Amino acid sequence: MMLRNLVYGALVCWCTPAFAIIDGVKADVDAYRSYVSIRATSPFPSQNGKEINACGGTLIASHWVLTAAHCWPSYEAALTGDGPVFVGVNLGPDGFFEQKLHIVDYVLAPTKPGHERLDAALLNLEEDATRYGAEIASVFEGTLAIGTATTTVGLGQGHEGDPLLYYESRVTNSDICDSPRVDYDGRHDFCVGIPGSTQRAGYGDSGGPLYILGGTDGDEYQVAGIVKGGVKANASGIEETENIRYTDVNKLQDWISATTGCTFGASQNGASNGGELICASSTPDASLTGTYWKIKTIFGNEIGVVNNKRKPQIIFRGGDNNTLMATVGCNQITASFTQEEGFLSIDPVLATRMACFGAVAKAENDLLSLLERVARYKIHGDTLLLFGSGGTVLAELSAVYL
Repeated sequence: MMLRNLVYGALVCWCTPAFAIIDGVKADVDAYRSYVSIRATSPFPSQNGKEINACGGTLIASHWVLTAAHCWPSYEAALTGDGPVFVGVNLGPDGFFEQKLHIVDYVLAPTKPGHERLDAALLNLEEDATRYGAEIASVFEGTLAIGTATTTVGLGQGHEGDPLLYYESRVTNSDICDSPRVDYDGRHDFCVGIPGSTQRAGYGDSGGPLYILGGTDGDEYQVAGIVKGGVKANASGIEETENIRYTDVNKLQDWISATTGCTFGASQNGASNGGELICASSTPDASLTGTYWKIKTIFGNEIGVVNNKRKPQIIFRGGDNNTLMATVGCNQITASFTQEEGFLSIDPVLATRMACFGAVAKAENDLLSLLERVARYKIHGDTLLLFGSGGTVLAELSAVYL
């Protein structure tokens, strides 16, 4: 136990040498909802047991996170019970996560004989992270040519409330990172530099993602690398250069598929040079339109039938004029709506004018507020999740087949 704690302490110290991305810029979290944080109790006595970011990671499937193998002391503790460890998903602009999920298993990437360490690992989560507004990253499958623009995001030490930061860099010559003082293998690693930076400037989280813009319109942040570590500038290891080693995610596709049982296919958002991990579901996704959606929760509150009134429901009717009908058991509410690629916009509603009382009145006020605030939706089998503009889950509904 003591040895493991010492190793973990050294890991966290190494992963976050300055406890933040130096010279980083506050990131727009809407662009990086695939970023996740491995959360653990700080080993530093001065922090009095505060929760910190032990390592970063990327959501590559609903239940799977890609991170670095050298971060294992943090997520091993989740299985051994040595300390509380969670994965924070869907980081908001306020620095707080929509949800923190348990890790149920992890798998380290195998390294071939004669190769340097393949620094990658997969974490299996207890729940579907996209239920909480997290998004799955597609893999950049383009060429990592020297000079390609890259973006690294991270939290550094990452206490609750700390913002997500990013810095810009570029793919550089492998010879710069292929130092005898560090492990680097051009067969599965690549080198990134931050021109004009000082010691450790822009250093990101270990295990965290490096993104490259791709997709049909070139505006989708696709994961290309996993932060492996810096390049030591001297034998003592005290200083590091502005160059950082990354594991090439594109080289991991066969291992990821074999481990998760999922397959890579064309990105569902139409990216032309990216692959998304697609996991088969035993239940096909219901259609948003033409389905009777029973309301289960609004704003986290359960919505049930009161006094034998009508069941709480929303029905989206498609066709030339998209309209919805909704009720929680009192007034009948109607509105027009538009939907496109997971986005949902609802026009001002019309409602009958019956008097509502008690629990039904509160539920109806919540429903009206929900319809004003909803911005996105996602369907998993028979479950419909409605999200606000910030990615917060506003409501959960289930399909009822009559």
